[in-house]
Amino acid sequence: MSEQQSTTGDAALAVVIRVLGAGLVFGLQVLLARLLPEDGYGGFVTLWTWMLALGSFAALGFAESSVRFLPRYQVRSRHEALGGYWRFGLKTVCGAGLGVMLLAAALAFWLGLDGPNLTVELILLGLPILGLEYYLEGVARSFGWFRLAAVPVYILRPILIGLVCLGLTAAGVDLTLPVVGAVLIGSMGVVVLLMWLLLTRRLRSFQSGRGPVTRGQGRLWLAASLPLLVLSGLDDLVGYADVLVLSLLSEPEIVAVYFAAARALALAGFVAYAMTLVAGRQFAVSHASADRAQLQRGILQSTRLTLWATVVSVVLALAASPLLLGAFGEAYLAGQPVMLVLGLGMIVRAMAGQAGEVLIVLGRQRQGLIVGLGILLIMAVLGVLLVPVLGGLGAAIASATAMVCRTAALSLLLWRTERLQVFSLGLPMFASASVRA
Repeated sequence: MSEQQSTTGDAALAVVIRVLGAGLVFGLQVLLARLLPEDGYGGFVTLWTWMLALGSFAALGFAESSVRFLPRYQVRSRHEALGGYWRFGLKTVCGAGLGVMLLAAALAFWLGLDGPNLTVELILLGLPILGLEYYLEGVARSFGWFRLAAVPVYILRPILIGLVCLGLTAAGVDLTLPVVGAVLIGSMGVVVLLMWLLLTRRLRSFQSGRGPVTRGQGRLWLAASLPLLVLSGLDDLVGYADVLVLSLLSEPEIVAVYFAAARALALAGFVAYAMTLVAGRQFAVSHASADRAQLQRGILQSTRLTLWATVVSVVLALAASPLLLGAFGEAYLAGQPVMLVLGLGMIVRAMAGQAGEVLIVLGRQRQGLIVGLGILLIMAVLGVLLVPVLGGLGAAIASATAMVCRTAALSLLLWRTERLQVFSLGLPMFASASVRA
């Protein structure tokens, strides 16, 4: 069985997991939109979006660099380096998280918890947990344990949040922003604890070395991770910049409608992430084995899978848009034009496949950083110009335009620097393959 065939099977199962997760996340958003007033749900959207947009920064780039280093160490049986990276990354991310929590405590003491300060405090308290979650997820992806990477975060967490919110409502507790924020952060903590326990047990089976991390190793891992901190953070900011700009320039009700439209298209976004779960490891293994032809085949296959699965999911979501948006409430039906524009942008983004993962594996993070800065600037400028005039539709147009620029820039970058082709409109090659756990 070829690595490419196995990856195709893994990707198919990852998509199934993410479809289930998409349904749960969508159901959770509908539930919160029903339980909270419209402006209250808009406040929650603002909190959660800012947290997700900044979460990669809290992982300090180790979630991404793990995909670069751990498959290489595993292929070359460098168990001592593998264990050293795992412990070094864990200590570094936890240490940074402790610093953020101390900052949150200091700001609460000096500024209080009134008005916008409360949202800032909740973000700062949630970021360390989210950063650790990203790191653990990256390590799981690096070993091909995509079920461990996806199930706790995208299936268990929304179930926990929904059940706790329903229980609080049944007990007569008002779901204010502090209450929902505490539920969100607490659920993230449960997920992180579970992932840490499972990863610790699995890594023991690799008999990872317990030797001390040398100063040279630490410098190498930091030097590789910190640029990825900016790169991955920029990628997340690009993904959420439309909602962030909208939250700064519009009323919470408009933000709520826009976010509902984006959530209705969540399946399309999850398709791309499902491929990320398995593609990065395949790229790293091919690169470590110096198999350029296999790397090129894997890149094209991941692009085809990402593109056509995204096309199908976007078409289905748009066809069901009245039902999906109507589930949030009648006022949310105004988000149908936003869904159309965002859906087209997602399809264009999918044409670049997993180009971002390729850049990380090949150590091209500096060029990726330049692209990310440019795309973020384009989206921010267009958002500031269009949102005051067109509202949510303006934010969607800014997002879709930025996705066109991103696909073109990444495809051109990989071709000019590595002579690797990313863009492909061909159909994926499916073959029967057993699926790894």
